[in-house]
Amino acid sequence: MSEYCFFTPESQALAESSGLKERIESYAETNKKQVYVLNKPLSKEDSTYDYEGAFVVFAAGSKPCFIDTANNEYGFEDYIEDFFDDVSFLSEKFQYRKKIGRKKHWNDLFTQVTSDELDLESLKLTKPTEKRVADLIISLVIGSINDVSKINLEAESLLDMIKSKIVLFDTDQTSFVFKSGSNKKFVIQGLAGSGKTELLLHKLKEIYSSDQEARIAFTCYNKILSSSMKNRIPTFFDFMKVERQIDWDNKLFCFHSWGSGRIPYSGMYRYICYKYQIPFGTLSSGSFDSLCSKAINEIKNQSLTGDDQFIYDYVFIDESQDFGESFIELCELVTSKKVFVAGDVFQNIFRPIDETVSHADLVLKKCYRTDPSNLMISHALGMGLYEDPVLRWLKPNEWDACGYNYSEVDGKVRVSRDPLRRFEDIPDDYKSTFISVIDESKTIADSIFEVVENIKSKHESISAGDIAVLFLDKRNYIYDVIPVLARKVHEKLGWDVNISHDTKTSDNDKFFISNINNAKGLEFPFVICFAKDLNKNASFRNGLYTMMARSFLESHLILGSSTDTSLLTNLENGLSCLKENGYMELRIPSEEEIANQNDMIVWDEGPTIEERIREYCDSKDASPRLTAKLVHRVGDMMYDIEFEESYFNEIMVLEYKRNEQL
Repeated sequence: MSEYCFFTPESQALAESSGLKERIESYAETNKKQVYVLNKPLSKEDSTYDYEGAFVVFAAGSKPCFIDTANNEYGFEDYIEDFFDDVSFLSEKFQYRKKIGRKKHWNDLFTQVTSDELDLESLKLTKPTEKRVADLIISLVIGSINDVSKINLEAESLLDMIKSKIVLFDTDQTSFVFKSGSNKKFVIQGLAGSGKTELLLHKLKEIYSSDQEARIAFTCYNKILSSSMKNRIPTFFDFMKVERQIDWDNKLFCFHSWGSGRIPYSGMYRYICYKYQIPFGTLSSGSFDSLCSKAINEIKNQSLTGDDQFIYDYVFIDESQDFGESFIELCELVTSKKVFVAGDVFQNIFRPIDETVSHADLVLKKCYRTDPSNLMISHALGMGLYEDPVLRWLKPNEWDACGYNYSEVDGKVRVSRDPLRRFEDIPDDYKSTFISVIDESKTIADSIFEVVENIKSKHESISAGDIAVLFLDKRNYIYDVIPVLARKVHEKLGWDVNISHDTKTSDNDKFFISNINNAKGLEFPFVICFAKDLNKNASFRNGLYTMMARSFLESHLILGSSTDTSLLTNLENGLSCLKENGYMELRIPSEEEIANQNDMIVWDEGPTIEERIREYCDSKDASPRLTAKLVHRVGDMMYDIEFEESYFNEIMVLEYKRNEQL
């Protein structure tokens, strides 16, 4: 089956019997275009049609096309009217009618043919407004609902067109939301920015809406993330017009993985211990992985049968790379129907690709946040692919897992990525990545501001919140530069500024400035990164890759004047090759170089959070009980966030005082 084509079982049978399936798939593959072949809207499951001899072909930017395979004129007309009624209902439900109008305004976009007359090339639309209306209709019927208040049907500038791009599920995403297989465990692996959490939310919505009796749990390792998700789920349900009220802690649970002894609903593992009446283990009792293994054995020894075996029908596990296998096995043991597991295939570019990717049911290889050419250069910068020796080299199967097309030609490697619909409006000659060195006669703030002014001059509709400046170095000089830059932006451009590491918030209406620790999960049209040099520190290179890939239009890397000129030349040549040919051409490292690549980088990860906490507790002669409590509490608070030493020390002082009296 084509990776660009989605068929329902009914539409596939009709397409096969009429000899159209291969033709549709060939068109999708040749044009690298998502095509959806449906017999009815996926997002309206209660629809029933009397006529079963027709289906509809939807392709992004093209006229939707009704196809009659049974040559029944009256039945076909009735089918079309039923389909239009469903689209009208969905348009009203999700407030699309405010943008696309009533049926009379868009039904002429549809065309109808017999199976002998289908010509997909002729269906392509040329007017941008009509393309957007057609894509909005596609998003309705496949359930990939957009916030239409952010869609400008008349957008003309490149920035406005990218901002107004309608989000459509790809084939894999659509299949997951509406199918997802027969096995009890469904594993998703994908790059950051590939939409894993969003997919889990859509699947959660589908199950919660359709199964009134289902008991569903959503869990992740981090307490902060789980708290964020508990707020996000109601917002998402409201946006998706879920009519059923959320029945928290009865039919729908959302908590982090561990929990605390006093509160049964405080965590997934804690709740499992409570429901099965087995001992709850704290950190002083062993690692989380060992405690989950112990819980598995204790539950199995109970020899439960029937409904007593399970406390959930469905479980969703996000950020699965944070867990050992025992927690996932424990969740599977206590779940009757399905466990959905989503993890990051490439969380750290210097760690091996997660082995579970080869066993995943769905591998999301596309990063929808970033233009593919910018993502390639961002990876190249992080992994040192244009350096000698390289800092990180992938095996062919690892290139594939990260969404790359890999080939060896004339002793060199060519890697490329397939185009994405989100960025199809970007002209072929548009430059999305810039690398420059500051002039020694200018200050850092002046050099950055000059880039800001240049961006602003090219994009008339730009606003303050479209640009982010990210300082990659973890050195104190940045805290002298940032106030100077903020004043300059405010005084010369009249823009308000959000210094994120001070406010700890995001604000879409303000110019964004941050150190590397406070931009996780965000995206901007334009990102400007600054570093004094391209050092070989592992966390610096990983941060360089992730921050450069925060943009969806342009990324600018500004470096200090001492940067190696030969490396800059190699990078510029790489950018030129990518722009001209659509691929990166790379030197193949020797086997010895690949074997020794870990020796080429500086591993500066330092002590773990737990080690830092224990060191502090040792300095205070804390009891083992207090130490275990602080390891659990502070470790949960600080997990998966980067922080300054002063911030960690402040947290430790406050939490130590608060807990030593308990």
